[in-house]
Amino acid sequence: MIDDFLPDAAAIRAHALSSAFIDWEGHDGETYKRVCLTDVPGLLARLEEVIGPVDMLGMGYRLNFGGELPNAAIHSDVGWGTHALVLYLSEGEGGTAFWRHKTTGAHRFEPGDVDLFECIRYDWDDASRWEMTDLAKMKLGRAVIYESALFHSRWPFAAFGKDADSGRLIAVAFFTPKEGQCTSDTQP
Repeated sequence: MIDDFLPDAAAIRAHALSSAFIDWEGHDGETYKRVCLTDVPGLLARLEEVIGPVDMLGMGYRLNFGGELPNAAIHSDVGWGTHALVLYLSEGEGGTAFWRHKTTGAHRFEPGDVDLFECIRYDWDDASRWEMTDLAKMKLGRAVIYESALFHSRWPFAAFGKDADSGRLIAVAFFTPKEGQCTSDTQP
């Protein structure tokens, strides 16, 4: 976690709120509400200051309102690069939770692990099947960088707010550090 990740989180928030959001159909066939696929000003440069050169797979904004639930609450972003970044652009309850599956003990999903997928495929939205191992609390300007394979979710699952000004707003990025980067000293 890095507080004050970008020098002016309020300006990034204003940029996000002036952006055009769509309901986006992802590569997994799911429709994700209020997504804006765009470069987040300063995010790539700051990320590379922190961990070194990266191959950026994509970034943008996500806005959700009160009561809206995620597509799959607890999930892994495996296949979207080796790492992810969430930058909080609002204040609110909760943040990003990290999970361990109670039955299997798994805390991450590796590409091609069909056996694990079959064991957990019906448990994504049932918090009672998981143990929360960590919570990165939401704070305006705080960035959370983590391995994409880790099981995580927003927490609580339901978002908050009634409109763009009061909703849950984040910037998100998916990337892979270039060869030799993200050493044990810098790995989230």
